[in-house]
Amino acid sequence: MFSLLRRNRDIRFLFGAQVVSYLGDWFTFVALAGLIDDLTGSKFLVSLVLVSLTLPSFLMSPVAGSFADRFDRRRIIFVVSIAQAIAALGFLLVDKHTVWLAFVCQSTISALAAFIGPSSGAAIPNLVDNDQDLRYANSLFGSTWGIMLAVGAGLGGIFSSAFGRNASFIADALTFVIAAFLVSRIRRPMQAERTQVSSRRVRPLADMGEAITLARHNK
Repeated sequence: MFSLLRRNRDIRFLFGAQVVSYLGDWFTFVALAGLIDDLTGSKFLVSLVLVSLTLPSFLMSPVAGSFADRFDRRRIIFVVSIAQAIAALGFLLVDKHTVWLAFVCQSTISALAAFIGPSSGAAIPNLVDNDQDLRYANSLFGSTWGIMLAVGAGLGGIFSSAFGRNASFIADALTFVIAAFLVSRIRRPMQAERTQVSSRRVRPLADMGEAITLARHNK
């Protein structure tokens, strides 16, 4: 399975982009939770750090899936990663008077992260040469989120303790810049020619309705 990463440079770059993107999602969690605790002493606000890390991404998933189907996936991942980097730098401005900014920045990063998985997953069939490689790639990409949750949070805590929270926030921003660079190196088209330009409007609610209807018929 891992031989696919050696043989296929485009899958290697896309996988690397997803890994560092997910790493960035979790890398700053420990540092941000510690910062909120120090500034406010509120366990409730600390718990909201986790909420702001996960809920916006969940809420944006229908829109993100529609975008991945209709627009240039390389551009989506590139633009989203740069926007996440900018949002991560906003953590440097958080103090006791601007605690709200931490949640705005984290929610923004989380909402944008919803676009990464669908765009990467939909691109995989266009970057492999056969069905076996497609199965290998799907297995690799499917395991990334859970692994990076543990690795990212662990490394983030160690890094924050060693170099300070601001260094963690800067490193977080850098992971998103690296992800953008890696995806820009992919040579093959990340979608079939017929889907590169679409006149259909993004209709997340309609798409969700269609999915629910299909699921009911397939019971």
